[in-house]
Amino acid sequence: MEYSTNDIAAARSLQFATYMFMSIATIWTYDYACSFHEEWTFLLQSHWSKMKGLYVFTRYLPFIILAVDLCMSLTPNENSSTCRMLQNINSGLGIVVATFSECFFILRTYVLWDKNRILLVAMLSSLLM
Repeated sequence: MEYSTNDIAAARSLQFATYMFMSIATIWTYDYACSFHEEWTFLLQSHWSKMKGLYVFTRYLPFIILAVDLCMSLTPNENSSTCRMLQNINSGLGIVVATFSECFFILRTYVLWDKNRILLVAMLSSLLM
């Protein structure tokens, strides 16, 4: 069989994306393994609150997104509905992670600036715009 240059370019692009996902997974795993003891101590010793729950979701949900990306890249899917479902899950989780991380950033900034209401209004208005 002969392949066109477009097929070869598409295959190389997919291969590059797979290498990138594997690199990100390796770096994140190493980073989490290095800080696992401090993370575990923080999670067990501090009391649970809404802010801590937001932190846990913001910190660990990208692993699920990365796992879905790796699943889409590394497993051969001949069924387009399965691929579409994984892509929809990935997009939905991406929206959730972006929303949670923005909320976490706004709340952290609000507390670090001694609960300045003007700053809170400015950040919330820029978020909503």
